[in-house]
Amino acid sequence: MYCGSNPTALASQIQISEALIRLMEAGPYSQISVTALCKEAGISRQTFYSLFSSMENVVLFTLQEKVCQLPHEETAHFSLEGLSRIYSRYICSNRAFLKLLVENEIVYLLYNSVYASFSGCCECLGAMPERERQYAAHFLAGGLTGVVREYCDSEPPASADALYDMLLRLFSGRIFPEG
Repeated sequence: MYCGSNPTALASQIQISEALIRLMEAGPYSQISVTALCKEAGISRQTFYSLFSSMENVVLFTLQEKVCQLPHEETAHFSLEGLSRIYSRYICSNRAFLKLLVENEIVYLLYNSVYASFSGCCECLGAMPERERQYAAHFLAGGLTGVVREYCDSEPPASADALYDMLLRLFSGRIFPEG
């Protein structure tokens, strides 16, 4: 995936990402070809492959750009409450896109993206040993992905406040009875 700073390339990545979302809203992800995506985005296959190595990379780019990027100021004072607040807001405000991932059985890409964010974020998980940080990143990615699955399947969906309370209880271990 292209990670440079060329404004034209960055604009093309966003164009491709938005085109993929439109195509996923119209039909199954499994039936979207690179050719159809390029046509929808108004770019050539050569441009596509210079920016992305696969369709999955487009989804990962979309997740990284819209979902899994925590503002730097929010990671400076990261806490369980902060994690719950950030992700409850994110899940509620991005329900339509997340629902597309769940419906198309590609929510594992959300897991991969959240895992990569946490495993590479030393500020988020504090000064824990590397091996422990990897376990924590998997735990958080699995939990958040599971919550997204249930949230997207729920009608009506929980409010951001209710989701915040639930995430806080889940990740703090307060879902279990005392004793």
